[in-house]
Amino acid sequence: MLKPSMVAASYLQGQRLLKLALFCMVWLCCAMTVVGNAWADAGEIKAQKVEASFGDNRIEIAARFDISLSNDLQEALKNGLSLSFVYEFQLTRPRIYSWYRQMADGFGPNSSLSYQLSYHALSRQYRLHVGSFYRNFQNINEALAALGIVRNWGVLYDSNIARDKAGDFAGKVRLKLDRSRLPKTYQLTAFGHEEWQLESPWVEFTKVREEASSNE
Repeated sequence: MLKPSMVAASYLQGQRLLKLALFCMVWLCCAMTVVGNAWADAGEIKAQKVEASFGDNRIEIAARFDISLSNDLQEALKNGLSLSFVYEFQLTRPRIYSWYRQMADGFGPNSSLSYQLSYHALSRQYRLHVGSFYRNFQNINEALAALGIVRNWGVLYDSNIARDKAGDFAGKVRLKLDRSRLPKTYQLTAFGHEEWQLESPWVEFTKVREEASSNE
């Protein structure tokens, strides 16, 4: 028969174990929240859709990406730094033609499209440049939403694939922060810092119907 003192000791030990278990659960929840916030703060680029279709003597790319910037990148924008982003396209099939184009282009992407994002303190607006064309936005979310959408992007101009509008072809696209166009001081800052290594994975696509580009 258990003595009262033994019952009390067992009860106290059970209470301690319960408190320890509760403490561990709370600590784990807090740790997961901190890690989740750290990942969110790092920023990311995620692909939502990439398609290709035949255009007028070219292949036309339509893509949509979700973009978020880390607090450091947003602060750098506010302090006058312009951020360059680049869409990159690479042909992957037919393999022989792709190999030839990569050889001719120095094993680089078959085509690229550059954007530049900046902030103007006087107007308190974000500006998105594509070549000589630009648009202004009231907040960063609107600017990033526009940056993440590309339509009728022409690649492989006057190629056999585009001219014949036949045959099987495939390619891949990605969007990334172009760190090579950062000022030298920021290039050193970006080296080894995850929040500056901002790029999506390569996204594979295949040909879609010829009339698809007109429905975008």
